[in-house]
Amino acid sequence: MSKFDDVFGKLPGPLITKWGQEMTFVRVSGTGTYNQTTGVVSPNETNIPVKAIITQVLPTEVDGVLQISDTKILIDAAQLGTTYIKTSDKFIYKAEGKDITASVVRVSTTRGDNPIFYTCFVRPQ
Repeated sequence: MSKFDDVFGKLPGPLITKWGQEMTFVRVSGTGTYNQTTGVVSPNETNIPVKAIITQVLPTEVDGVLQISDTKILIDAAQLGTTYIKTSDKFIYKAEGKDITASVVRVSTTRGDNPIFYTCFVRPQ
C-alpha cells in the first residue's frame, strides 16, 4: 500500500455513509441475452445498493462530452469492492420523488495503489 492509501484511503467511506443518499449502482456486463421470441437483447445487470453524494456539474467542467444538465455522483470505492465503474454502467437514484436512471458518461478515479474514490459524471435518462 502507498502512503496515499494509508492516509486518505479511509476518509471517503465514513463521510459518504453520513452524508450520502441511498441509490443503486447498476453494473452492466457482457453482451446481454437475446430473446428469440421478442427479438430483444437484455443486458446482464447486477444491482448493488450504495450510498453516494449527488452534486451538479460545474460550468467549467462542461466540454465536448459533459453537459450542464449532467450530474456528478461521488462514491467511495470500498462500497464496490473490486468492481471498477465503466461508462456502460448506470446509477438509479431518487430526485423530486421520482426514480432517475442515469448513465455513466465519464469516470475519474482518485487512487494510490488502489482506487479510493470515484467521481462519476452521469446523464439522467
